[in-house]
Amino acid sequence: MSLPRLRIKKREQQRLRDGHLWVYSNEVETQVTPLKAISGNLVHLEDYRGQFIATASFNAQSLICARIVSLDEVTVLDQAFFRQKIQAALALRETIFQQPYYRLVFGEGDFLPGVVIDRFNDILVVQISTQAIEQAKPELIAALQEIFGQDCRILFKNDGKGRHIEQLPEYTEHVGASFDDIELIENGVQFKAPVDGQKTGWFFDHRDGRQWLNTCVAGKSVLDVFSYIGGWGIQAAKHGASTVTCVDASQKAIDQIGINAQLNELNNVQTICADAFDYLKTELKAQDNTTYDVIVLDPPALIQKRRDFDQGRQAYFVLNEHALKRINDGGIFISASCSLHMTSDELLKIVQQVARRQNKQVQLIHQARPAADHPRLLSMPEADYLKCFMFKVTSI
Repeated sequence: MSLPRLRIKKREQQRLRDGHLWVYSNEVETQVTPLKAISGNLVHLEDYRGQFIATASFNAQSLICARIVSLDEVTVLDQAFFRQKIQAALALRETIFQQPYYRLVFGEGDFLPGVVIDRFNDILVVQISTQAIEQAKPELIAALQEIFGQDCRILFKNDGKGRHIEQLPEYTEHVGASFDDIELIENGVQFKAPVDGQKTGWFFDHRDGRQWLNTCVAGKSVLDVFSYIGGWGIQAAKHGASTVTCVDASQKAIDQIGINAQLNELNNVQTICADAFDYLKTELKAQDNTTYDVIVLDPPALIQKRRDFDQGRQAYFVLNEHALKRINDGGIFISASCSLHMTSDELLKIVQQVARRQNKQVQLIHQARPAADHPRLLSMPEADYLKCFMFKVTSI
């Protein structure tokens, strides 16, 4: 069986030759291979001479119209295809982590665009974001059951925004025995996460940042803003923080923090259900003597699209400004962003600006990267989405 061919413009080919996995619609030689004339969701990419480059998933309606899935002339995404990709990803994780709690497959970082899989022991939470992978879901399931056993439990949590781009419906589906929550251990701390929570239920990418903070919190008061289910705060409490205050707008997340505190036999965690912006600007403002030794500011992506940058930047500015007001002299401030369009330099600039407005000095003492289960291809700087900076804050 042959696949449709997609010809890449001559001046755009080198980026693919250098290892990039995306093809934008304006990089296609549409006079030779019109996008609308291509049927199916797999294509063979070719250079300007008609020579094969790679096999890619395809969607004519998406700005990123093709994503490379193999450098071989694959014609179908079968069970063997997924088995090879997943086994390679698993081998990498098993060399790094002693316990089976990690991001098993990280899309492009594991040469499998359109697939994210988080592992929680015998539970696998899967997110699919391309039509090609969605069509091959039975083969993906078969490969996972071959590797992890027929009794492994799989949850397809296909409700991400990426599916809208690919014109895919949102749904959740259990394969095997159903379950309501997942259990995990991170940095020696136990957690339960609801399956109907954010993303796959957990954010493994901040593992290393949390581990760093755990070494600094003994005897300190901690404020965890946008806490979700306590990834930062519960770990800080477990590692000796004197008090931990977790703030989140979701009552369900707040309730889960209580469950996780009990799970770890902690009595130094308090929770506040409130909008983080309102809490920092209004509630804390009314309590002028409320300050903390450590503040963690880990908001969701506040800039979804490039055109939203100015508005999103202002939101980051406001959050960092009001959080910095509540740091004790000599305290630790952690400012994070998972917005792709918020660069590291821009976030550092924001922190510096708000510090100078308050006559404070900030020293950058650590920068946490996504954990090792989030490998990034050097050829794809676009995947460098997570920024996490640790500062010491002092008054001038």
